[in-house]
Amino acid sequence: MTRTGYVTEAAISVIAARLSIEVPGLSQTEITRISRRQAEDLVREGYRITVPVDAVPAAARRRKATRTT
Repeated sequence: MTRTGYVTEAAISVIAARLSIEVPGLSQTEITRISRRQAEDLVREGYRITVPVDAVPAAARRRKATRTT
């Protein structure tokens, strides 16, 4: 499985929430699979899933920072 970023994971969660409303009866596993595939398709088609840096918690930014020591 490809590692995705915080923002992409949030987008996948939003897509999954919407699918659970729009298509009742799907299992959570199926909803997650479809949502992940939709996000992958968007990226493959050239869309960038981003937010302003202020929206990403400082802890998340620190984890991604490269260490200098």
